[in-house]
Amino acid sequence: MANQEIRTVAALIEQLQSDDRTKRLSAAGQLADFEGEANEAIPILKSWIGSEDRYSHVTALGAIIWIEKSEADALIPLLIDALEFDGLEQWQAVVQPESLEELALPAVPALERLVDEGDTTVCWQAADAIFEITGESSSVTEVGRRLLNDPDELERVVGVEHLMQLGESVIPTLQQVAAHDESDLVRTRALAALKEIKEST
Repeated sequence: MANQEIRTVAALIEQLQSDDRTKRLSAAGQLADFEGEANEAIPILKSWIGSEDRYSHVTALGAIIWIEKSEADALIPLLIDALEFDGLEQWQAVVQPESLEELALPAVPALERLVDEGDTTVCWQAADAIFEITGESSSVTEVGRRLLNDPDELERVVGVEHLMQLGESVIPTLQQVAAHDESDLVRTRALAALKEIKEST
């Protein structure tokens, strides 16, 4: 198995230097899963930091920290700065702290601002990140309830899916949605969420 991992890491490091951007980004994400086994990738990933391609910049920050945890103190501030980006780059910057868990504690205040100020996708992703980093569920609850009050039924469906990760504690809320939401789609999703929660406990 060890030799297979070495060959896989070597192939992914080669892929980091591909002319195909999608392949490069995919390789970076996969190398992060190998953590310390992928140290040889760090110089290449560091060359992405400060790139005009902001998505690659953010992806490299997260991958390097996963591969070499001692880089966190130097790179987390850059990841926090990236939370101010727009669009997909901002979304990627939010996702990275979520996967880094306690290493990303310094990012929590900036994520809390996004919960209050970000668009729908960013605010619920930021709330999820705070939950994964700290174990504190209040942001998830706040955003979920905000979404459940949205006039758009699709946003309410997202609210159901967002809240259900909290398990049994949100059963009363989801029961209310399943019984009273005006949308068949939302009620159906709430009922399915309740079933999933009960089956998992």
